[in-house]
Amino acid sequence: MRYFIAIAVAILALLLWFAPADSQIRLITLSKSDLGWTVTYQLNEPVTQLEFVRSPNESRAARWQPLTENIEIAWRNGSEVIRSKNGEAFSEAAFILDATYTTLPKDYAPFSPFSDGGMLIHTARFFACADQCGAAHHEWPMAVNLTTDDYLLVDGQLLLDFHEWLDRDSGRAIYIGSQPPETFSALVAIIDPALPSSLRQDMITELPMIMSYYTKQLGALSQTPTLFASYSDFDGDYYGHQGGVLPHQVFMHWYGEQALKNVDEQNTLWFFAHEIAHLFQGAGLKYSNSDEAWIHEGAAELMSYLYSDTKLARSNQLVQDAVRKAQTECVASWPASEPFINVGRVNFKAHYSCGLVANADLHAQLQANGVGSGIFALWEAYSTMVSDGEPANSETYFAAFEQLTGYASMSLRQLIDRPVSASIAP
Repeated sequence: MRYFIAIAVAILALLLWFAPADSQIRLITLSKSDLGWTVTYQLNEPVTQLEFVRSPNESRAARWQPLTENIEIAWRNGSEVIRSKNGEAFSEAAFILDATYTTLPKDYAPFSPFSDGGMLIHTARFFACADQCGAAHHEWPMAVNLTTDDYLLVDGQLLLDFHEWLDRDSGRAIYIGSQPPETFSALVAIIDPALPSSLRQDMITELPMIMSYYTKQLGALSQTPTLFASYSDFDGDYYGHQGGVLPHQVFMHWYGEQALKNVDEQNTLWFFAHEIAHLFQGAGLKYSNSDEAWIHEGAAELMSYLYSDTKLARSNQLVQDAVRKAQTECVASWPASEPFINVGRVNFKAHYSCGLVANADLHAQLQANGVGSGIFALWEAYSTMVSDGEPANSETYFAAFEQLTGYASMSLRQLIDRPVSASIAP
């Protein structure tokens, strides 16, 4: 009997050890009414401060207007925080939200509007913790309250009025609007009606082919993904596009009239292929350290160019041109005396350019050593190692390369400084 009690105590200790830390948030409620959008934080007990999990800049202070007296948003120790103006503890805080599109450095926009009034929301933008957030904080109770005729799409479910769920980690994209989702052969999609018909047709025909290509290379996904493609206008010359991936979701947003005028087949093809590549990166993407994002961003760059080369029958020309350009950009941004981790933190684009060069060289070396699928075989080996408990970093990535070839890889810097290989094959 004592033996079983000891086992039970040990199991309980392990569960407590690995359980996410309590953020002290009772509920985070996003509400949409005819008057606009609000968010309300209800706490388990009074606190003097809430710290946001993600603070790429200080834009919340300008875009969130307090509804609760004595509450403000401030910048403290490199993070945005909710606090009382006089230092008194509070148990609830509410804000009116500016629900327009805004670009954030190294993060997804909280709101991606659709032209018909629908909205895509990145839930992690609203995650916060009592006092401060730590590495053990992984879960947040979320809710959506709708007093309009819109519906909520979350985790593939169409819901009305009020819905509550437990969110976690990097959050998810949720859709609130009136447009019904469409089902294609490989995914479910909500595509903005304002997007040009040619772009819409590209998505309908091209995305299933991209999915099929990656499925052949990396295996089928465990769940049918959802695509969100949205568009919002801007006054003046401000325009561009942003893509992103969360588990089982890929989203693309165009903003500004000029963004749609500049759409061309090759760039759109690459844009789609890069984002969808992330869906297939599995454990290697999910647990990747942002300081070593060159691994998954560079691999997605290479995979997308390999697909584009295959689709456009350009042999390896697109890859070669892209790698040469990326090598110039990488070397220009990375002084030889500087650790890459510092370069990537200042200039996140270096993860794309340097990562493309490094992964293209590894791809060519793998093919030269009889591993015909190159980067795709490397990614499968790497993801398996990460799934088995190895850290998602360059040491594991290079170990996967050695596992496939039998010899150690060069360092990241050595890969960058080598002449661009002419033997890259799609």
